[in-house]
Order: sequence, then C-alpha cells, then structure tokens
Amino acid sequence: MAKLYFRYGAMGSSKTANAIMVRYNYMERGQSALIVKPLLEKRDGDNMVRSRSGLCAPCEYVENLDNIDVSKYDCLIVDDAQFMTKEQVETLCEIVDVKNVPVICYGLRADFLGNLFPGSQWLLAWADAIEEVKTICWCGKKATCNARINNGEVVRTGEQIMLGGNEKYVSLCRKHFREGNLGGREIRRIDADKKRFLALLLEADPFEEMIDKYLDDGEMYVLFENGNTVAVAVVVDYGDECEIKNIAVDPKCQLRGYGSFMIRHLASVYRHKKRMIVGTSDYETNFYKKLGFVPYAVKKGFFSDYPEPVYENGELLTDMTMLAMDLTAAGDE
Repeated sequence: MAKLYFRYGAMGSSKTANAIMVRYNYMERGQSALIVKPLLEKRDGDNMVRSRSGLCAPCEYVENLDNIDVSKYDCLIVDDAQFMTKEQVETLCEIVDVKNVPVICYGLRADFLGNLFPGSQWLLAWADAIEEVKTICWCGKKATCNARINNGEVVRTGEQIMLGGNEKYVSLCRKHFREGNLGGREIRRIDADKKRFLALLLEADPFEEMIDKYLDDGEMYVLFENGNTVAVAVVVDYGDECEIKNIAVDPKCQLRGYGSFMIRHLASVYRHKKRMIVGTSDYETNFYKKLGFVPYAVKKGFFSDYPEPVYENGELLTDMTMLAMDLTAAGDE
C-alpha cells in the first residue's frame, strides 16, 4: 500500500538534497519519480529544484498536478511542501489512496514565528508517516526553529512567507530562538545564488564581468557575525593547489581581523592541498605575508586587461603580485 510521508526539518537540514537523492535512487533502480514544488518557489529557475549543496533536478509544479498522469510514476516527491494549501494536500492524499502512488513531502514545519505553515499543518494531520530531517543550532543542539534575521537580529514581525536563504534565515534550537541569540561568528559555504553577495565581491574586484569568470567554478564562503554578512571569499580548486580569487570584508567591518580569520579558515578547509595561492596588488602583500604567504611571481600587465583602469590609493594598477602559502607545512604545525 502506498503512503503519504511528511519529512520536515529546519532550514539547512538538506531537505531538498534528500528529495533529489530519493529521485536518483528510484532512477538507479529503473523506476521513475517525479519531483514537484509549489509555483511560488522559483528561486532556482523554472521547473528546477536545487539544493544548497549544489544538487539539482528538473521538477513540475503542484498547481499543475491535475494535468499530469501521476499513475505512470512510481513515486511523487514534493519539495517546499509547507507552501501548499489544504486543497493541494488533499490532492496528494487522493494520489496515495486512489492511484496507489507513494508521495514523499519535504518541507519546513513552522515559520519564523514558530507557527505552522498551512501545508505542514495538514500534512501533520493526514500523513501516514512523519519523520524529522535533523540539523543543529550553532550551540550543537538540535535546531527546530527557523529564525528570520535582519541587520544581525532575529525578526519577530512580518509576512509569513518571505523567500530567502542563508542571508535571511538561520536554524536555531528553541532556547536560542526565544533568546534571539544568533551565536556570534560563523562561516558558511554558499553553493547557490552566489550573486546575492555581489556588492561585497565588488569591493575586491570592481567589475562584475571579471567576477563572472570565476564565480560559478569557485567555492564561496561567507563569514557572518551575529547574523550580519561581514566577509566573503571565493576559492577555485585546481587539484593540487587552490587560489583565492576574491576575498573582501565589508568596509564597515574592516580592521577587526575578519580577513585574517577567513584566510585561516580557508587554510584549514584546503589543508589537503599542496599550496594556496592569491594574487594582489603591491599594497596588500604585507597583509598576506603576515599570514604565511610568500611572493613567487608577478603577472605583468594583469590589471591592464580589465574593462577600465583600476586605481588603488590613487595610483594606477598594472601588475599583480602572486603569493603562495605552503599548506603541507601549515598542516604539520
């Protein structure tokens, strides 16, 4: 007998990644599974679901289920199920009970105020099986609450639905949700919608067309302090070595050690590489030298290839100094 499953979890608990993997597991066994999601969730593009880890898969929309022959699928998977209406959940129940097709729903249980979403309310009422997809708060305890954040504070008022990712929401345990305690400093890897940090990236690389050359291939890390974005870095992996292509600190937060903190974190993340390299102007070399980087080359005329002249401290930049950190030595310390 088919069943209706509701698998709920707080923000960042890999619900979408789980949904995509369930679809893959069906396909691997020669069966078919269809992913659907509510029409309002289009941040990943039309007819696409994408996880924070970078996994993606095609999808249809819940609103179009009446036009889809669901009986030809071995499983129906619903992402962002919290946004469904009562009537749409009733449709899922009918798919299970009448068409004998199992339905697996993934979604949030409650909103940023701790109130149930409509879709979640009726899934909790009618699902045959209810499972929790777990994640943790910054303190290490299980996170059950989805805090909406703005300017480093937990937001307590507003519309129930406001789409967003790491820049707007953070998962907290009940205690720290009630306290509004965001837990200080945290670095998160960002795998989707990297352009939302473009303003900060432009602080280090002033032309978007230059950033576009490495942003998709690069691995992005963002440093948050009490929920505020204070620094960003993009690293490109070349196999034996990696390169910091962009690292920037919010001008309001400079001279507080955030840049050094980020680089030490990156050195730890990529400690299995032979070396980490970075290119900069002569004005920034002392900063990197203090962190263990050593100059090894100069790229003549590098900044001359930019769309417009680049100035620093009032002087025209032309050459880029390349520095490297020996990560094998750093890993032995």
